[in-house]
Amino acid sequence: MSRKPRKIGTRPLKGRGKRRSNASPSAATASSKTLGIDRLRLRLLVFGVLLVMIFVALFSRLWFLQVLAGDQYQALARENRVRRVESEPPRGRILDRNGIVLVDNRPTQSITIDRHLIDDEEIPKVLRRLSKVLEVKAKELRKRVNDGTVSPYKPVPVANDVTEAEATQIFSYKERFPGVDVEELQIRKYSYRELLAQVLGYVGEISQEELEESEQFSKGYKAGDIIGKAGIERTYDSWLRGKARIEDIVVNANSQVVGNRIRQFEKPGNDLVLSADIRVQEIVERALADGIEAARGGGYQAPDGGVVVLDPNTGDVIAMASSPTYNPSVLADGITQKEFNRLGARTPTPQDDALTNRAMASEQAPGSTFKPVTAGAALANGVIGAYDGLDCPGSRTYPPEGGPGSVVFPNWTSASLGYVSIPKSLEISCNTFYYELGWQMEARWGEAVGVGGDGSERFQKYERRAGFGEPTGVDLPFEQDGVVPDMDWCKANSDIGYCPDGWLPGYTVNMSIGQGDLKVTPIQMATSYAALLNGGIVWEPRMGFEIRKPFPQDQDELEATQTRTKTDERVDDGTTAATRPAVTEQVDLSKSKLVKEIKSRKKSTLPLDETQIGVIREGLELVVGGSSGTAAGSFAGFPLEQFPIAGKTGTAQRGETGENDSWFLSYGPADDPGYVIAVYVEQAGHGGTTSAPIARQIWEGIAALEGVKGVDTTDVSLASDGSG
Repeated sequence: MSRKPRKIGTRPLKGRGKRRSNASPSAATASSKTLGIDRLRLRLLVFGVLLVMIFVALFSRLWFLQVLAGDQYQALARENRVRRVESEPPRGRILDRNGIVLVDNRPTQSITIDRHLIDDEEIPKVLRRLSKVLEVKAKELRKRVNDGTVSPYKPVPVANDVTEAEATQIFSYKERFPGVDVEELQIRKYSYRELLAQVLGYVGEISQEELEESEQFSKGYKAGDIIGKAGIERTYDSWLRGKARIEDIVVNANSQVVGNRIRQFEKPGNDLVLSADIRVQEIVERALADGIEAARGGGYQAPDGGVVVLDPNTGDVIAMASSPTYNPSVLADGITQKEFNRLGARTPTPQDDALTNRAMASEQAPGSTFKPVTAGAALANGVIGAYDGLDCPGSRTYPPEGGPGSVVFPNWTSASLGYVSIPKSLEISCNTFYYELGWQMEARWGEAVGVGGDGSERFQKYERRAGFGEPTGVDLPFEQDGVVPDMDWCKANSDIGYCPDGWLPGYTVNMSIGQGDLKVTPIQMATSYAALLNGGIVWEPRMGFEIRKPFPQDQDELEATQTRTKTDERVDDGTTAATRPAVTEQVDLSKSKLVKEIKSRKKSTLPLDETQIGVIREGLELVVGGSSGTAAGSFAGFPLEQFPIAGKTGTAQRGETGENDSWFLSYGPADDPGYVIAVYVEQAGHGGTTSAPIARQIWEGIAALEGVKGVDTTDVSLASDGSG
């Protein structure tokens, strides 16, 4: 029997336990919800009140700061300033090839003036007070403050090496010297004063022109940076300068530091090792100075000169000197623009320019020192054989058939010197021998294309291959190109009076003895002679040798050898101590890390074989050691048996003055050359009169360094026989 489903809610209530409250469950739930809502409302109300109070407090504080206390806090803001300070890192040292310190840094207390912290009307008063402290005229201080060579955004150094007493007066009366400060700076110390001055160069503040136009300083540089302005300091500036310490400093109105933050740590610059040997440099500079003095005593003007010493096997520059010279320390200590102009290129007469390195920037005709180049060109072009000869008459006429327009080209003597070979022609410096080589180079090759065509260009092509007509590429700034005149050069300069009738064969004839419009520099001549000694390689010379990073102990504890000498005391190698530091500092290079090796680059090769080079060298040896050599008198008494020297004198005529420039190119030991020397002195007579004696004095010093016994270091100044 099936059960009927029970209807919900029909069950009787009896037996279901005790009687319950008559309140329903839904009413209880509603009561709980009401209580929860009340609590939430209370919390929101409390939070809202707190939030309103916070905003009221914030707005009240803001109103107080901006309205009630605005002036006070603006004054504090003016008093507390954040300055970004860049501290120049220690610049790398410059050493010679043996580790002798040539350039270093030294600390100095400097007085600086920040023009932005002084009202314009107060500047004269401040300068007058400062002039009394420093015992310097206020006018002089004003010049330094207004000097256009320094950045307008940085404090201007107006005095270096101030005493503690002077610094104390500035600090003690700060209110009397607004904008004036005493700073600890590092400035360059040039240990050997004038020695190697033009090579080393100097440092200074970068100019706006350099920032905008110089490719070298286009990246990573800014206004106010200290850079190398000339010489090796400029070429290797990026290696020497390091990285600055950059720091944000908070100072108050009394210039008291109240906070700081370092943004970049300092990185000292690298050391630069040069190929130069300061011992040879001393010898060279003394010889050049003595020679110029002797020339002036002999009635010559001799306003300036230059010397280059190269290693022909590597292209390393061993020494380089220029006269007049200067002391780079003068620039390191700070000078005015007027003083700089007086020292440098803006002088009334170019001869007074001490900043120019005449060893690589003086462009002059080389005279007879160019004859080995002419001989090489003639040999390379088949105009003459190594063992062929030519007559050496008192003159030659070109064209040889004479007639209208022909020109007579004289020898240095009217006598005929007979039939001579290439070696003999160099020994006696026969002009007419080389006239004929020049003419034949012009005429032989000109026959096919017309005189003045390909013939002249073959000579010029050889000259350029030998390193002329363009910079040698030495790692020093502002080198000059020189001039190799040709048809294109004539066309380019016709508007200023050159080559009015175009290129003529006579120009080649004149150029064959190093005259005419041909212009060379001493370093170009040294490089071309070096190629005759190393198998024909024309090197791109190098003054830089190595970049090194000193170890900390080497930076802090420089190992020095004490070499104390008396001023002007003659020493064993024939130099003086006049330019030497009281203490010679020498770095042990093995205690530093090699960063980069700087090598000379092969630029070109002479198209000559061993035999052809050999006959040229034979002639150069006869110039010094032969009985008729034009430099034989200058080397009388020199131990040529122990230390043989070869060379060539040169006398270049100057059209504008009528005086002669003196040249002498030489190398030694002749049988195994380790040095090639170019000597040039302007308006100083024949090559054998001034330049050869200078070279002899240099060779005496070098021979002494090489251990040759019996070298006579007595100054030699012998008259020339007038040739070469």
